Amino acid sequence: MVQYGDYDRHDAEASPDLSSLYVGYALILFAVPTFGTAAAIGLLRMWRKTPPADPVARSHFIFQQRTLTAAVAAILTGVLLIVINVGVFVLFFMAIWTIVRGALGLKDLLQGRAVRHPHRLFY
Repeated sequence: MVQYGDYDRHDAEASPDLSSLYVGYALILFAVPTFGTAAAIGLLRMWRKTPPADPVARSHFIFQQRTLTAAVAAILTGVLLIVINVGVFVLFFMAIWTIVRGALGLKDLLQGRAVRHPHRLFY
């Protein structure tokens, strides 16, 4: 039987909420099939959110922010560069980069590991 005090606020803060990180990786992986809409939604979702205190969750949060920011910037740049026939290559490179980066980050999260260098653009 659960009694008052069995679950307190400190226990909830000690274990990070990983569901938010899984949603972040889902938005990263769905960025390509949704033509960047999921990346824009993910970026808006993380815009003013504070990073978690847990080091593992914090590394994934920063990694996702960098991935989504770079993906949205590459999409906008690629769309603008379509006029001079370079944008298709930028968009193709962005699609591959986003999928690979999202899959590698998700793999680390599933294994409970932190992203070693979350500020790098390449894994």
